[in-house]
Amino acid sequence: MSDHFHEDFAAAIRSGDPAAIEARLTTPSALRRMAVYRNNIVHGISEALRAAYPAVARLVGTEFFASMARAFWEVSPPVEPSLSLYGAGFADFIAGYAPAEALVYLPDIARLDRAWLEAHHASDLPALGPGQIAGLPPQDLPQLAPGLHPSVSLWSSSWPVYEVWRSNREGAEPVQTMLTPDPEFALVWRHGGVVRYRALTPGENAFFNALAQGQSLESAAESLLSLDPAGDAAALFGEALTHSILKGSTS
Repeated sequence: MSDHFHEDFAAAIRSGDPAAIEARLTTPSALRRMAVYRNNIVHGISEALRAAYPAVARLVGTEFFASMARAFWEVSPPVEPSLSLYGAGFADFIAGYAPAEALVYLPDIARLDRAWLEAHHASDLPALGPGQIAGLPPQDLPQLAPGLHPSVSLWSSSWPVYEVWRSNREGAEPVQTMLTPDPEFALVWRHGGVVRYRALTPGENAFFNALAQGQSLESAAESLLSLDPAGDAAALFGEALTHSILKGSTS
C-alpha cells in the first residue's frame, strides 16, 4: 500500500472523486461503500456545525446550511478527533461563500455563535470577584489592570443584528431589522457555568476593549467617557466583578 494512501483516501472522501485510489480498492463494491462512508461523514460534519452555529442554521434553513457545511468541510476538514470546537473558520468562510453573498450580516451572526461556543468550552479559571479587591488600598484601584476572563469575547458588527442573533439563538420569534449599516457591540462570557451575553453601548465596548488590551481601570474609564460622558465606569466595573468577566488576579 502506498505511503500516501491515507492522504489520498481522505482527499477522495472530501472531493467525492475516488479516481486517485480506485486502482487500490480491492473490490468493486468498495466504491459504493466509499460513497456511503462519505455521506455519513458529511452528515456528521453538518450536524456538528449545526450544533455549533444554531442561529446561522435557523436563519438559512436546513438545506442551505447542509450545503454550506459540506462546502466548508471540503476545504477545512477537522484536524482534531473531537468535533466539539470544529468550525473555527466558519464565519470567514461564509463571508466568501457565493450563495450567501446577499446575506451580508451572516458572518457576524456566525461570529456570535462562535463566541458562545468558545465561552462554553473556555478554561474554568478563577474570575476576579469583589472579595479579591476588598483589601486593596483605594488609591491603587485605578491602576488595577485585571484583563478579561478567558471565556469572554467582545463582538462587533457593522450591521444591527445582535437581536436577530439572540432571537434565533433562543428559538424566539425572529426579530426583523432594517439592513442598513449601524454598528453594534456585544459581550459573551460564562458565569456560574452558564453562557451569558448582552449588548454593549459603544462606550461600554471601549471600556472592555481597553481592559482586554491590558490597560488599567483608569484608562478603561477614560475610554468609556470619551464616547459617553454620562457613562458610569464604577457601575460597569462592579458588574464585571459580580459576573465573572475579569481575570482572577490583582497582580
